[in-house]
Amino acid sequence: MRIPKHQSGMTMWGMLYVLGTLALFLFILFKLIPPFLDDVKINGALESLGRQPDVGTMPIGEITEALRKRLEIDNIDNFNLANSLTVTARGKTKVVRINYESVTPLLFNASILLTFDHSIEVRGAE
Repeated sequence: MRIPKHQSGMTMWGMLYVLGTLALFLFILFKLIPPFLDDVKINGALESLGRQPDVGTMPIGEITEALRKRLEIDNIDNFNLANSLTVTARGKTKVVRINYESVTPLLFNASILLTFDHSIEVRGAE
């Protein structure tokens, strides 16, 4: 039987480093999943609003109320629609835009800031 001159493989410290790095990235990933899922729901609510035929003729209050109801159904709690929704008229169209930030606490006093921006263009009254 031959005994190799040099050992090959990873040491215990090398394995701990790899596992620690993997655990850190998984921890961050699991912290970021809920804000991204909320963003998918918010974007879906905005797109469903854009599919309604009479959105272009709605006043801003009705657009806000329609979005608020949809977000309430989707159980979006950590979102302030009044601060993030803007509706601007551009000729015969309206641009409905949701621009917001989400702060996710990570560890102790470290947080992750995520910025989201979605907009749709709807046909106004002709």
